[in-house]
Amino acid sequence: MSDLVENKKNLREEYRRRRDAFVSQLDTATRTLAFRRPPTPLNQLFEQTEVIALYQAVGSEAPTMRLMEYLSEIGKTVAFPVVTGQAPLEFRAVSDIELLEAGYQNIPEPSESCPVVTPDLIIAPLIAFDRRLGRLGQGQGHYDRTFEKYTHAKRIGLAWSVQELDSIPIEEHDVPLDMIITEYEIIQSVNMTS
Repeated sequence: MSDLVENKKNLREEYRRRRDAFVSQLDTATRTLAFRRPPTPLNQLFEQTEVIALYQAVGSEAPTMRLMEYLSEIGKTVAFPVVTGQAPLEFRAVSDIELLEAGYQNIPEPSESCPVVTPDLIIAPLIAFDRRLGRLGQGQGHYDRTFEKYTHAKRIGLAWSVQELDSIPIEEHDVPLDMIITEYEIIQSVNMTS
């Protein structure tokens, strides 16, 4: 195992622990409401976007259900990912959370009855991030392969502030985000502000 791969593995373990400890101290209301309504720059982006890919939060990941409700209320097509082996993620439109079922590694995924769609914007979970918009994911490369496939789609990470680190170790296949939203702030690339 290379030093870079070992370093990323250790960071994943450390930042999962940090995230778990942080979220375990939050009361239910704070945890649920933290990401309920998008900040203005993200709201403007949503207005220009038709199909928005979300994820079903697992464990201490930043929650997405209130965001799903909001997107549905404003008439957006909301999609969730399906893991299809080593290929990029497939996204299926979901009109009701009840259409999610246990999928890859027991992560909720849309049922086969949900139509496949192409996202204009992808909101991704992460384990850690940095100010250069680097993202440390689970290590399987699902989102990096997906970002490479959907090059037109804006890439947004949703995370708790405690998940920030100074510098994410970057490999050649790692794709940076365009924006990161925490419970306190928005970090975005120059191309998102123009």
